[in-house]
Amino acid sequence: MKNKEEILNKAKQLHQKGQIKEAQKLYLELIRDNNNDVKLNFLIGTSFLQLKNYQQAISYLNNSIKIDPNIPHIYNSRGIVHSKTKEFQNAINDFNKAILLKKDFLEAYLNKGIVLKNIKKFEESFKCFNECLKIDSQNPKVYFNLGNLFTEFGKYQEAKNAYDKAIFFNNKFAEAYDGRGDVMRELSKINQDDKYFELSIKDSEEAYRINENLDYLFGKIVHSKMHLNDWSNFNKQLQIITDGLKINKKIIVPFPFLSLIDDPQKHKDNSILFAKNFVPILSNNLKKKIIDNSKIKIGYFSADLNAHAVSQLIHKMFRIHDKKKFQIYCYAFGLKEKDEVHKNIEKNVDFYRDIRDIADHEAALVAREDEIDIAIDLQGYTGKQRSGIFANRAAPIQINYLGYPGTMGAKFIDYIIADENLIPKKNQKFYSEKIIYMPDSYQVQDDELKAAEITPSKTKLGLPEDCFIFCAINNNYKILPEVFNSWMKILEKVEQSVLWLLDTNEVAKNNLLRETELRKISSDRIVFAKKTSYDIYLSQFQHADLFLDTFVYNAGATASNALWMGVPVLTKIGQSYSSRMASSLLHSIGLPELITNSPEAYEKLAVELATNTNKLSTIKLKLKENRLQKALFNTEIFTRNFEEGLQKVYKNYLEKNEPKNIFIKEKI
Repeated sequence: MKNKEEILNKAKQLHQKGQIKEAQKLYLELIRDNNNDVKLNFLIGTSFLQLKNYQQAISYLNNSIKIDPNIPHIYNSRGIVHSKTKEFQNAINDFNKAILLKKDFLEAYLNKGIVLKNIKKFEESFKCFNECLKIDSQNPKVYFNLGNLFTEFGKYQEAKNAYDKAIFFNNKFAEAYDGRGDVMRELSKINQDDKYFELSIKDSEEAYRINENLDYLFGKIVHSKMHLNDWSNFNKQLQIITDGLKINKKIIVPFPFLSLIDDPQKHKDNSILFAKNFVPILSNNLKKKIIDNSKIKIGYFSADLNAHAVSQLIHKMFRIHDKKKFQIYCYAFGLKEKDEVHKNIEKNVDFYRDIRDIADHEAALVAREDEIDIAIDLQGYTGKQRSGIFANRAAPIQINYLGYPGTMGAKFIDYIIADENLIPKKNQKFYSEKIIYMPDSYQVQDDELKAAEITPSKTKLGLPEDCFIFCAINNNYKILPEVFNSWMKILEKVEQSVLWLLDTNEVAKNNLLRETELRKISSDRIVFAKKTSYDIYLSQFQHADLFLDTFVYNAGATASNALWMGVPVLTKIGQSYSSRMASSLLHSIGLPELITNSPEAYEKLAVELATNTNKLSTIKLKLKENRLQKALFNTEIFTRNFEEGLQKVYKNYLEKNEPKNIFIKEKI
């Protein structure tokens, strides 16, 4: 007996030190002679939980409950296992049982609140966290989870206050600094105040100092710095990210990685790693439909239906879909407040569903109950992404389109919309999806966009009257040192010229001006455009002579806006989806001569166009003519081609074939 006690004590010591496998080995030796020992079953079950072997964890925890059904901690542990395996109701039932057995069981209340938050039962979650505070009003974990809860439904100031308290009670709480950093970024957008963005980076860096292994934290820091055009240690940081990805480290989420490196294989690998976080909760085996004459049901899912690049592009297509052949559903999970764009989209679809306040698996069930045939994810891994809906199979056919410019690396996404310039055949291996090839460009357009009738003067916009205007109005995080170097070389060779950039924040502005001076170019040759209404933004393009694209992440909607307003777009093509978007647009509108293959060629052509008036005039005239004649800005043709693609993948599905690449012939 004494020997058994010694072994058990040694195992517990190893367990407490985090040597889980070693402790478990000793527990398993002990239980051979006493499989009815409730404590051993509990300890072994807990060790399997910590090692993420949930099936074995459940088995031993079930044994311990059979032996003694009145121990609250066992139910709490089993509830954690159920939450890990996404069996949320079972988890809640176990936490309730634990609380019933122990009224002041803080951990059970806390775990229950976390599960309720994850399934978007926000009011019930809030009640659980309040119960926790009654038990312990100074518990940092409770305040941290309150911060997460407030963040979930957009109460960012309340979230900040909760994270503040978590950090006050534990100033080494890395996750709380990380959470507060995220909230600061949101407050920066809402208040248009740079101080919040700088504080967000400070918080993220403090979180990293405490625990550099927090998932995706390092990439978050780098991406935030890109928003401020802070390029200090850029190459070193990029190396840390690529080294981390080699060992499958969760170091950067997919979207910001697209803007840092032109490597579609690395993009795919990172997306595959990220997609593994989405475990299907429900059955993937959807009933095969019998071919009939009913309409194909299309479900569009998006958080960006208010004025946003995606909604501006796809707005008209919602209206002109062939309602005799298709039934259009819209599943919205963005802002509660709806602007005019959002209201028009809601009006122009057959059915509109607000799924903001329901969990991913429940949203998938809603789509299933609607009998959606094809679910189209307009969000991908951007912003308020909800890929978990698709992991639960909202529809038998699921498509990645428009919002996320790359592969999602997920088995639950069947297709991606592209064209042969965007994804040439040699690059198909970089995509986990099969490809629906559009005959022109992948990008839908609204050919009824209207610019403001009155355009602000050059003087009002801070532009000189007698200079060539290079326009690069784009998101700041896309401006990497390499492309900025090219821009400065262009300005150096075209003396009577200025570069027109977007004024996103004061810190980025000052950093860009400093970088300009470091390259021996006068900072007064940089002009910043203030954010304005969409119609005025469009009209201002009339003052630009040439749009300079960013690389490695091209302009997408912005490039099409420039072309729509008659401004030629100069780009450098790469290998990845995000580095080929502008090239797709230029091929579609018949201007492939504006596509270059190297920084040197990009710089040379920019200088040539700025100094050769006849050549630029010829290109502008060609753009003017092609805008009316080519398919790029013909929403009707695009929509019919798009619909043909949907019909083909649906027919392929009904014939019980696996997804395959689909090629659409151009409509006349």
